[in-house]
Amino acid sequence: MTPSLQRFLSLLCGEYSNQQQAFENPPFFAHILLRYRPIEHLQPGSLLLEQTYAVDPKNPYRLRMIRAEELETGAIKLWNHSFREPARFTNATLDRRRRQEISTDDLTVLEQCHYQVIEREDGYHGEIEPGCLCIVRRDDKDTVLKSHFHLKGNTLSTLDRGYDPTTNQRCWGSIAGEFCFKRSESWDADWADAS
Repeated sequence: MTPSLQRFLSLLCGEYSNQQQAFENPPFFAHILLRYRPIEHLQPGSLLLEQTYAVDPKNPYRLRMIRAEELETGAIKLWNHSFREPARFTNATLDRRRRQEISTDDLTVLEQCHYQVIEREDGYHGEIEPGCLCIVRRDDKDTVLKSHFHLKGNTLSTLDRGYDPTTNQRCWGSIAGEFCFKRSESWDADWADAS
C-alpha cells in the first residue's frame, strides 16, 4: 500500500455523526451515523461502510464494502460492493467476529458506482467516476446517482442525490445541501493488526 493511500485511509476510518447539524435544522437533516472500518482479512484497502439513523442504530439502511486503490495518476479509486445477504453483517463495524466472516463470495461489485478521490490543499475530494452511470432504484424507479464528498481533518461532508435518467429532475436527496459529519472516533487503518 502506498503512503498516500495509507494516509487517506487512516484519515477516513472511524465513526462520524452529523448530530450538530441535525439538531440545528431537524426539518432538513436526519441525525445519521457513518462508520468506516477496515476489514483486516480482505485485500488491504478494504473497508466496511455502515450508515444508520441515530434513532435506529442497529438497523443500517446502507451496508457496503469499499476497496481503495491508488491509480497511476495518483488518484484513489473506491470500488463499491454490495452484500448478497446484508442482514448477516448488520453492525459488523462494531463486531470483529462478524467482520471476519465476510468473504469475497458475499460481495457483488456495483458496476458504474465507483468513486475517484483527488487530494487537494483543502483535503480529499471524491465523486462518482467521470463517465459512470450509477443506477439507484428508489420508490420503484431507476434514478442516476450524483454523489460527492469532502474529507478534511475530522470533518466529512457528503451529498447524494438521485435524478430521473430521462428528464434529469431530482427525485431524491437533500434539498438543503451537504450533510456535515464530524468524526467522533478513529480506527486503526493498518490491515496487519486492525481491531
